[in-house]
Amino acid sequence: MKKSLFILGILMFVSGVAFAQNIGDNKVNFQYIQLPKIKIDDRFSMYEIRVEHAYKDANQDSLAVHDIRKKAALNRYEQDLNIYRRMKDSIDRNYFRSMADWEIKTNAGTLGTDGQPLPQPSQPFYPTAPIMERVEGPHLHTEIADNEVADNISIEGFNKGLGGAIVTLKLLPIRNIRIISTKKGSGASTKYDYKCLYTLPIELTLATPTQGTLTQLLINEGQQSYSFKSFKSSYEYQLYMMDNKDRLYMDLERAARNNAISSTKNYLNNSFGYVLKNRVAELYTVKRHKKYEYSDVTNAYTKTVQALSQVKNDRDRSGAANLIEDALEMWKAIMEESNTFDNAARINDKISAMIQCNMAELYLWLGEFNESEMQANLALNSGEGKAKRHLNGELGFYADQRKRWEANY
Repeated sequence: MKKSLFILGILMFVSGVAFAQNIGDNKVNFQYIQLPKIKIDDRFSMYEIRVEHAYKDANQDSLAVHDIRKKAALNRYEQDLNIYRRMKDSIDRNYFRSMADWEIKTNAGTLGTDGQPLPQPSQPFYPTAPIMERVEGPHLHTEIADNEVADNISIEGFNKGLGGAIVTLKLLPIRNIRIISTKKGSGASTKYDYKCLYTLPIELTLATPTQGTLTQLLINEGQQSYSFKSFKSSYEYQLYMMDNKDRLYMDLERAARNNAISSTKNYLNNSFGYVLKNRVAELYTVKRHKKYEYSDVTNAYTKTVQALSQVKNDRDRSGAANLIEDALEMWKAIMEESNTFDNAARINDKISAMIQCNMAELYLWLGEFNESEMQANLALNSGEGKAKRHLNGELGFYADQRKRWEANY
């Protein structure tokens, strides 16, 4: 009996596999205009860049501190020199007295107890003379022209000009520079990697005549890293720094500024710009099946791809709306046949869940986020692992798109 049940189970499994529908995974590439997180008043299509060179104040501070250190070092040197001179004068006086006594006695023919001429006093021993303390000059921040900054800043969807949004960039000095090394390898392959840790933020402010300040924050305010060279010996590094320290700091500052400016541009476009982005969406179809015909699924998929290809044409996706709605109607018609209780049904639980994933994507681009969320939840709660894995990778994107849409419409 047990053997018969086992064989029956095997036959049922093989039969299920033979007739199970296979899902077709399709990577669909299309473009869309990413909406800003913070909307600039529609009356303004222009922006201007203003640059403030706050690092110049830091240069003045560094020069003032350096001047104080030089004066302090000079005072210490002069004090030490006065002490040295007094000590030398005292030694010279004692020496000259001894020489005078020796010379007078020698001129008078006085002999020593051994009957020999009196020995001449030894030359005096002086203490080490003081040396002026070396005060390293400050690493002054190099100047950068306004256009070098402004030419590398752009906000997609806007033009540069007066009378619109005002973007103010306060260029701050590089600070907290610390060089660290990492020893790697062993034996003849040993090397020492060096990098600089530093902070160099840019203070960004964006305001409009009607909305006031829309954002004010520090870009790249955290610790950053700059790798500059590897050496076979830590002493090679010391030699390198003797000749290249100033050059290293200039290269570091240039790279740090470029990084901060690039981060500022990215932030501006992510928060305020209308950036044309690429989207790779995974959409699902059904592969060929011996028992059922799925041309309606293929047609709905084709209409979906056509609709998504039009999303890039408008910020509000209005030009694609009719095609998206047509595609949704086609998917809804198929879902009327959905039977999640019968694995052998043409539109079974697995296919239903994957269609719901497709519909969630379409509703997203139609701006109907409640419907998109509902379809996603239905797929998530279907028990289909493929649908769950798909949506776990997409829900963050969907939530971000909803926030952007609601900030603009």
